[in-house]
Amino acid sequence: MIQEDGRLSAAGRQYFNLKFIRQDKGAALEILQTCLINYRPIEAICQLLSGVVGADRGSAESILRSQGMGDGLTDRALGSLLSLMSSTEVIRYHRGRIEVLIQPSQLDSPPSSVFVSRATSYGNKVWLRRILEECEGFIYWLDKHFLPIALESLWEAADGNRVSEVRILSLRLEQNSGRKALRDYRDLRGELGHRGISLEWRVVDSSQIKDTHDRWIIGVSSARNVPDVGTIYSGNHSELNRSEQSKALQKLFDGYWHVAQPIDPQ
Repeated sequence: MIQEDGRLSAAGRQYFNLKFIRQDKGAALEILQTCLINYRPIEAICQLLSGVVGADRGSAESILRSQGMGDGLTDRALGSLLSLMSSTEVIRYHRGRIEVLIQPSQLDSPPSSVFVSRATSYGNKVWLRRILEECEGFIYWLDKHFLPIALESLWEAADGNRVSEVRILSLRLEQNSGRKALRDYRDLRGELGHRGISLEWRVVDSSQIKDTHDRWIIGVSSARNVPDVGTIYSGNHSELNRSEQSKALQKLFDGYWHVAQPIDPQ
């Protein structure tokens, strides 16, 4: 809520106005909660402990450390974080026990960071679908190691009222260019065509894309830095993070797309 220059952000000004001028404590609390649940440690705790029976302080610490947020994490710092979450009604925290009160799955849009873990193997795929659904205009998916299993998520998410084009860009791999993989791709391409959506999958030579290591899901005005499909489906610890560079990433994608070749020349 406070910017680097010391001034209140737009959310900070809104919170100040609601709480101290208009005396609307309920609306002010909602603004504060929205800001807090976009703070990475709080996002991780809420997402990975949501609905978990018997979650406690130790569970929260394990999550933060497993997600790479353990540097400098002291017992006091953890206690302060959980107390803040409790005082703002993000969690119920009593005698070391934690109950998440704000369910990330009920938010209107996916959080800025979506955490992937083996404990949420089903949820990982649901979040992937919701991130695909947040794309408007088109879905461009750059993943060198794209696997056909993710075609199902595209089938679930692609809506002709929101997108008219889906492009997949990857390397040609044994796992994605076999007979069954290409048959599934053709089937999905035909079905999406009935929804008014064009689907094309192209492959690029590794020498032409060696300067890019990240994976991206890009829409007209949205972008996410995502792990490879295998990581999402296996549940290895990772994140799907929002990016503010959608226009630059579209340009990057287009450059690779024009030197790529159809995975299925039929």
